[in-house]
Amino acid sequence: MMKRFTYALFVFLFFHISSNAQSSWDSDLIPDSLKEDANAVIRHSSTQYVRTGLSTYEKSIHYVVTILNESGESASELRIYYDRNSSVDDISIRLYNQQGESIRKVKSKEVADYAYSNSYTLFTDSRIKHYTPAYSHYPYTVEYSYTTKHKSVVSFSDWYPTDWFDTAVEFAELSYSTPVDFDLKYQAFNTEFEYNSTSDEKTIHHVWQAKNLQAIPNESYTLSYQQLLPVVMLSPVQISFEGYEGNFETWQSMGQWVAQLIQGRDQLPQERLAEITNLTDTIMTPKLKVKALYEYMQAKTRYVNVALGIGGFQPLTALEVDEKGYGDCKALSNYMKSLLQGIGIHSYYTVIGNGKYREIKYPDYSSLNQTNHIILCVPLEKDTIWLECTNQNYPFGYIGASNANRFGLLIDEQGGTLVKTNNYLPSENTRNSTIAVVLQETGEARFNSQTSFKNYLFESVFALVHSSAEEQKKMLLKAFSIDGLSFTNFEIANPVKSLPLATVSMEGTISRYSQKAGSRLLVKPHFLFENLFPSRLDQDRKASFFLANGYTTNDTIQFEIPTDYTIEFTPKDLTLESTLGNYSLSYEVTEENKLRIIRSTFIKPGNYEPALFPEIDLFLRTCSGKEEDKVVLKKI
Repeated sequence: MMKRFTYALFVFLFFHISSNAQSSWDSDLIPDSLKEDANAVIRHSSTQYVRTGLSTYEKSIHYVVTILNESGESASELRIYYDRNSSVDDISIRLYNQQGESIRKVKSKEVADYAYSNSYTLFTDSRIKHYTPAYSHYPYTVEYSYTTKHKSVVSFSDWYPTDWFDTAVEFAELSYSTPVDFDLKYQAFNTEFEYNSTSDEKTIHHVWQAKNLQAIPNESYTLSYQQLLPVVMLSPVQISFEGYEGNFETWQSMGQWVAQLIQGRDQLPQERLAEITNLTDTIMTPKLKVKALYEYMQAKTRYVNVALGIGGFQPLTALEVDEKGYGDCKALSNYMKSLLQGIGIHSYYTVIGNGKYREIKYPDYSSLNQTNHIILCVPLEKDTIWLECTNQNYPFGYIGASNANRFGLLIDEQGGTLVKTNNYLPSENTRNSTIAVVLQETGEARFNSQTSFKNYLFESVFALVHSSAEEQKKMLLKAFSIDGLSFTNFEIANPVKSLPLATVSMEGTISRYSQKAGSRLLVKPHFLFENLFPSRLDQDRKASFFLANGYTTNDTIQFEIPTDYTIEFTPKDLTLESTLGNYSLSYEVTEENKLRIIRSTFIKPGNYEPALFPEIDLFLRTCSGKEEDKVVLKKI
């Protein structure tokens, strides 16, 4: 009883002090330095964790934000996610005008409450409470407070003073209180937080504070927000979820918990074992056997998300997937693992972070929050094969740029081991095109083109392979944005299903390919698929210039000019080398009435710091400007 009273008093004082830290939320009190580059300013943010047991904790939020303009509206939304292992209490919402005067208190019935799902989620217990202020007299301020109670502990949300770009922070505080029996791991990045820790015989208190953080602009070609915005990462050590207890002190011990979840879920029916044995018996090599079973799994299953209770972490059994024909990344990877096991090939269930915004960036800091996906690792004698099991159309062995070149947690009987997935080098990410163009004196041109896309660049086209012809045509016209373009025929294909290779074949006309000037035709070459890099780099940008993937492109245009014209002028050839990459553009008269133009680019991945911006900008502008040059044809 005394413990509950002490906690209640602590929470009361926490919010009482927070809410009275500033008696008015007058927007004129915001320092001018915080309004620079800002669409919103967080006036006060307090996040408090109180761990009460192995599988229980409470989280209390008090959040006050001033919205400066329409672009800052996203920072005004309230979104509270919860499920069957958590509940939401004591929601309070109040709006203030420009002068910081309270204009209304929001009623509880105005807060929407609905299932948090999507088109590919079959089972979920996730819900969301959502509120957006219906107010547009800028600037205005909104204040939220609420508490969530949890009866499972596997992770704590990473804490951001602001998780929005273009949003400044006046004051933000994170506090975490835990019994001495439960350890906490933490890391702080991207700013100098004020940190303090106190303890007594029973409890440890941690407090982080951030003050007067200027807004970080939302710029293109940047690292993920997790690597740019100030953040404190929190991870429990002793964890428990619906009876499954574990220890997250190391990646190995985290892997032991995952191993618990998949143990005994790999059994297949006898008729399936007989079928896959018969399917692979005559295949000579282990790699081809893996390929046959991967394509078998793709044909037999489809992806659906399952996020119901422990199902958010534990896969459906192989028997369930075999019977139902569906599963999520956990279930399909486990099913593929079971199929391989059925013919004596060992593989490893692998936990990974997928995409730009989730990745195991800190190998010395084990935490579940760095992961969100499962793939499969198949080590063979002379090769290691990675399998993405959720895409029923992916080529064998291709895991996509969102899984490539990053750490995965490989699960075995001893626990977890960090391993690196394969990387797609710039020389392997390719686009090659050949375009035959027949110019007419009227300015119109007929063209026939063949373009191939491989590995990382294959992904940008691959989705269209399985789209309707109408959708394909619509997307191609949108991609090119060439005035007067029309198609007479086109085809988008994945000619060899086992390779990450897509091809685009097109025939058509461009009604205004060249411009007539007296007795001359001015011809600006159209490469159809344009450069993948920007035309310039803003010298005033704040963030580094980041490219996650490098690539190589080679594009050739073969012109046939009108018979009564001659080539009077071709621009000078250009070859450039820079820190970012290489570029060349050359012109060659191959025979009478024929001209060949070849463009090649090689772009390197990397995180380029501001000191390199002048060089990179010059490279980009020179490349882009060169492609505006025109060939001049003169009538004989």
